[in-house]
Amino acid sequence: MKKIICVVLALMMAFSLAGCGQNAKKAEDKIELVVWAHNDEESWTESYQAIADAFMAENENIKITFEYFPYDEFESKVLTSLTSKSNGADIYELWGGWCVDYASTGALAAVPNDMAEEIRKDAYPSTYGALEYDGKLYGMPMEFNIESGAMLANLKVLEENGMPVATTWDELIEQAKALSTEESGNMTMKGFDFVNWDGVPYLFTSMILSQGANYLNDDGSFNFTSDEAKKAFDEITGLVIEDKVTNLDGLVDDSGLEGYQQLYAGRAAYVPRGPWAINEGLTTFGLTYGEDFDYVSLPWYGDKSAFAAETGWSMAVNSSSDKQEAAFKFLEYFFSDDVIMSHNLACAQIPAKQSVAQSETYLEKFPYAKPLVGILGDAQFIGYFNTDVFKEIINGVFVDYCTGGIYADADAALADLEARLNAM
Repeated sequence: MKKIICVVLALMMAFSLAGCGQNAKKAEDKIELVVWAHNDEESWTESYQAIADAFMAENENIKITFEYFPYDEFESKVLTSLTSKSNGADIYELWGGWCVDYASTGALAAVPNDMAEEIRKDAYPSTYGALEYDGKLYGMPMEFNIESGAMLANLKVLEENGMPVATTWDELIEQAKALSTEESGNMTMKGFDFVNWDGVPYLFTSMILSQGANYLNDDGSFNFTSDEAKKAFDEITGLVIEDKVTNLDGLVDDSGLEGYQQLYAGRAAYVPRGPWAINEGLTTFGLTYGEDFDYVSLPWYGDKSAFAAETGWSMAVNSSSDKQEAAFKFLEYFFSDDVIMSHNLACAQIPAKQSVAQSETYLEKFPYAKPLVGILGDAQFIGYFNTDVFKEIINGVFVDYCTGGIYADADAALADLEARLNAM
């Protein structure tokens, strides 16, 4: 009996050790993917974690770990990591325009052919234009970044003044001039507040494009001295200098509320902005959509629907990562229709995929996109350059001209703008 008991105990120990060995091997085989992202938007971080949890439930051998950074630090953090090609993440959340600076350096891994083919087949060209280099894609677009074609309208202000929502450019400007008020040098009501980091460059370029011209030459150089560009520049600077429908605070004073927030606070009538700004009106300001404010089409300056759009938020894989296969598996999962739609809905974004953006399901769940989904195909990729620098130059010339003393006239300002952009 003692011998039998010893044999049984020995077998139990052997099985136990074998089980421990299998568990140790399983733990060893688990792949951890580190993802860097910014944490300025709680809805984004919550969506990322929900997607990662669902992916990990289907892929038990892969662990997704997010490391978040404040937005103000994030770009420089990514720059340092991808420039040095060390001490970074496996996957980066990247603003599309940043990819222009990294793809050519070998810092990012090329997207596998099958996935690249799917992106090119279904995504809008502007959503991946900055992710391309030398015939290959170096990232996955998460959204259609759009700051043209729609605007927030303060329904309470319009109703109090007996005005319908403007449907033409002339009507918009006429209302904006009538609604704008000022006290002791401070604007108490801005009729049409387009002056912000994105607003000026996007309105200016769309005004050129909607006239049938272009701010880009065939060789990719800039053209801001055309008759159409001059007409558009005279118009937008006149709205500040002469018509006074807004001021320069959105570019020179960051101490107060942004334009769309001022609209929610009752101090602006119209503000062109992307759909991402809607949620703050509903939550932070507690307003009612359709009663207090609306999201409506922004009338075109010219005769056609035309605007520029840049590549927005994307995901890219570090070429130095030894876990690229697992990283792209996660990105493929993220880009699937249901998953990318859930993320876009959570973040109030327009989907990069045409099949998702144009689906009835998406519009049912995000009706605010209605003014935009019909014009997405009219977008022109903004161009293969660092869009932060592009906007900085345009905004700088715009402010200098409006404040006076820098340029003799608009022609001098536009000539300087064109020269500085071509030297970018």
